Order: sequence, then structure tokens, then C-alpha cells
Amino acid sequence: MISLEPFTRATEFAAILSAMYRGHGDKKAADRAAVYAFKCILNEIPMRGRVVSTEGALDDSHKLDYGEIVGAEREKGEQLDIAIDPLENTSACAAGMPGAVAVLAVGKTNCFLRAEETYMWKLAVGPEARNAIDLKKSATENIDKVCRVLGKEPAQLVVAILDRPRHQELIAEIRATGAMVMLLPAGDLMPAIATCMPGSGVDMVIGAGGGPEGVIAASAIKALGGNFQGRLDKKLTEQEMGDDLDFEVDEGYMTLSQIVKKPVETISITAVTDAYFLKGVYYDNRRVNTHTFVVRGGSTTYGENRASRQLRTHNWYKYVKADPEIYSLFESKVR
Repeated sequence: MISLEPFTRATEFAAILSAMYRGHGDKKAADRAAVYAFKCILNEIPMRGRVVSTEGALDDSHKLDYGEIVGAEREKGEQLDIAIDPLENTSACAAGMPGAVAVLAVGKTNCFLRAEETYMWKLAVGPEARNAIDLKKSATENIDKVCRVLGKEPAQLVVAILDRPRHQELIAEIRATGAMVMLLPAGDLMPAIATCMPGSGVDMVIGAGGGPEGVIAASAIKALGGNFQGRLDKKLTEQEMGDDLDFEVDEGYMTLSQIVKKPVETISITAVTDAYFLKGVYYDNRRVNTHTFVVRGGSTTYGENRASRQLRTHNWYKYVKADPEIYSLFESKVR
């Protein structure tokens, strides 16, 4: 078994490079930097890694391709599947707002649902309410049951949902229960994981968002003892993208074990901007500092990794210097 530590280095480097563009108003440039960082580090790892879930087409951004093979030993290396979002919540990074992260999950072959790039209806809760949800039922029924299990009144429950026209009726239904609605301008991956983190301020996530993000969120939630259910939606995807999909979509309701089929080897999330329980990349005395959330071994064993680096003397600096645009920005940040 190869070391899992390099995967954490991959999200850290992606966060560092995309953070160069934080607040610059160019989400595609930030996403390009994150993809570049991931490719640099993943191709150092002695593996045959296959990208099976990735984000990009839904927001017309840079990405690693489905089925793309990465790693330093592509012929005979250990075979691993990778679910990845190089820069989740590109809009937040571009605007210098909270919620942007670099994230990946790694598992054995056929660990993850192949979500393609479709929209997914999602329902996520933490460990205490893991047996209280059913995506086939209404939001009202789910909120009522979660409240009873958590011992809360609806007015004490926080339900996060993307602020989108497609959710207009659903938002009205949630508010009619008396629950508090947390409207998300973008990015439902971190709020979904936050349901498993005590004190995060999020009790439930509901609504339709990116399928690849759903797979990664489900991976973390499974490891942390929560619950996640999903349903892919081909019609919604075609409406949002304005084009017909050229592949079939299984639109059945899926349990957590159908989305994440095996124990996950590792999950790594590094904040680009402040994101719920993580602090974003920051600079101090010419050093670059990162904050990463890491799950190991597909269990509830998790921890935080805070790293501080003098990047000019780090092995990664060769990659910084190899990209003129990133190099110019980096030099202006860490003088």
C-alpha cells in the first residue's frame, strides 16, 4: 500500500496555487491553477490512479477528465480510484468569500459512484440523525423526523440549500415548517460535510447540486458516521446546461452505500478561503500556511493538518516557476 500522505500534499498545493487568485474575480484562472497543482503532485505518486468523479463541465471550468490516468507508475502501480474537485466553489475564491476548498477522495477500484457531470438531488445529515432521513419523502417529513431525533424544535434546525430558482418551492416548504434556511450562494459540499462536525451550525443539507461534489461529500460523511442519500437528475441537468446528455443516467434513489461502495482510503480537504471548520490559505513572514481536514482508512479516524512552508525552498517551487502566470502572482504575494 502506498503512503496516503502525498494525497494531502496534493490538496495543499492546489489550495496554495488557487489562493493566488483569491479575490481577483477570475474563477477560471483559479480553477486552472488548482488543476495544474493536482496534476503536478498526483503524477509524482507511485500509483495508477483513475479519475472516476470530477467537476468541471457543469460550470465550464478546467478539470481532470473522466477516466484520466494519473500517477508515476501508470503501467504497474497500485490501482486506485480518485474522486476529485480541484477547486470547489470557484465563485467564492474569485470573490474572496468563504467556502472555497480543494478536495479529493481516494479508494480502491470501483469504490465510487460514477456520477458523470449530472445534477444530484441530495439529503445529508450528521451521525445523530443518520437513521432519520429518506429522500423519497418530503422535506417536511424529513425535517419533522430529524427534529424529533435531535430533540430540537423546527425553529432551532438549520437547513442549508443552494440559492437557485429550481429550489424556490422547496425553500418555501422548508420555511413553512419553521426551520431556519441557510441560503448558499454556491457550493454544497462543505455544508454537507459540516453536518457531521459538532458546532458547525448546519443540521441538514437538501436540494440539487453537482453530482461529483455529492460523491465526495458522501465519502466524507460515510467515514464520519453521518448519512447521505442522492438521486441523479438527467432532465434538470439538460435544462441547466442547455444541451442533451449523450449518456444514460440511472435516476433511481441511492443510499450511501450505493454512492460510496467500499471503505475510502483517504479524504483530504484543504481550505482556500475560510470554510466552516477550516481556515483558508494565508501568508506570514514569507511563509504559506494551510489548514487541511484529513480522513484516513475509511473510518471516523480524522484530524487536522496545519502546515507552514517557505515555498521558495520547497520542492513544489519548481512547479511554481514552470508556470509564468502563477510565478508572477506568487512573487507578488510573498515578497
